[in-house]
Amino acid sequence: MLSFSTPTRAIFLIAAVKFVFILDFMMPMPLGPDLVRALRFPAESLGWVSATYTAASMLAGLLAIRWLDRFERRKTFLLCFGLMALFTLLTAMANNLLSLLVLRALTGFAGCPAIAVGMAIIIDLTPPEKRGRTIACVMMGFSLAAVAGVPLALELAQRGGWSLPFITVGGLGLLVWMCGWYLLPALPPVKKGQHRVLSPLSLLAQPQIRAACLIQAGSQFCAFLVVPHFSAFLILNQGVPRESLGLLYLLGGLAAMLTVQILGRMTDRYGALRPALLTGIATVIGLSPWLGWAGLPVALVFICFMAGNAGRGVALAALTSTAPAAHERGGYLALESLVQDFSITVAALVASVMLGSASEGALTGTASVAGLALLTLIITLSGVARQRLGYDQTDAYRQ
Repeated sequence: MLSFSTPTRAIFLIAAVKFVFILDFMMPMPLGPDLVRALRFPAESLGWVSATYTAASMLAGLLAIRWLDRFERRKTFLLCFGLMALFTLLTAMANNLLSLLVLRALTGFAGCPAIAVGMAIIIDLTPPEKRGRTIACVMMGFSLAAVAGVPLALELAQRGGWSLPFITVGGLGLLVWMCGWYLLPALPPVKKGQHRVLSPLSLLAQPQIRAACLIQAGSQFCAFLVVPHFSAFLILNQGVPRESLGLLYLLGGLAAMLTVQILGRMTDRYGALRPALLTGIATVIGLSPWLGWAGLPVALVFICFMAGNAGRGVALAALTSTAPAAHERGGYLALESLVQDFSITVAALVASVMLGSASEGALTGTASVAGLALLTLIITLSGVARQRLGYDQTDAYRQ
């Protein structure tokens, strides 16, 4: 029998995994100029670095759906996360664009199943009525990566070259892997008779899982229509000085960290709908300057947008965690990751088509992008209100 402290140890461990995973994904973007200069490739090829990672992650998610629940979770997690940390470490040895792309693809391929099975572990160990707080704790890893991890990576690159952040994050990943090897319990295998070969179609044939995937896809599409362009919008359209961006992201990250803790507890107490509606209001405030509504301070707008996105992620993750059966959880989370990566990619492509540049450099088409984001958000929240994933929330929490 698991000891009382096992779930708590697992939660903090997977939060550390989330920190490494998100930081590993985010690092190449701010390090872009350093990579271009050191590896001597055209700046316009930088997009391939993140695109390769995302494409490999999507492929891994597609493959992992079939086998992720067929093996004991601890062993699967240690294998996948260990490979991810190793490939991050090896990225520091890249000497040209091709080797960088190959190593980033391998990292993304290992990272997707690692984070999926890691989340499955803590959901397995957490009763439904406590999942909001649990997921909020894990999401702290995401917020810390944005608040502290990226600035630290930039400082390391300035002092020791572009490879030092990858060495540091890879080494941190191996340290977290050793903690996982020591702390994680061997979870009970799936009972005989429950085992069946999963596929994307077999999972999506279930109404609850289909609704969960659509809700997550809508949430990510709404956010990433705007996220990649928010800093450019602040500088070019709102006149925010470049040197003030760091402070804005720090304030936004701190607000997100506080919001996920509050809304995680609110989700456990009231269900996902109330927190999701509150984050919807925050998102509307965050998008107000995109729509041409002036008058609110830029810092308040950005903080509301960051907090709204983070809080919505916690509420929806707690809700959708009830969609799969226990023996489908790993495969479902791999499918969810695939759906989210696809939605993020499509959102980035759509926004790049809708946005343009005026002669003075300001972004154009921002109202159309924000309008599409709000329409998607309304549809997503309507899905949460009407579908409830086919569950009575209170009944599910008593299971």
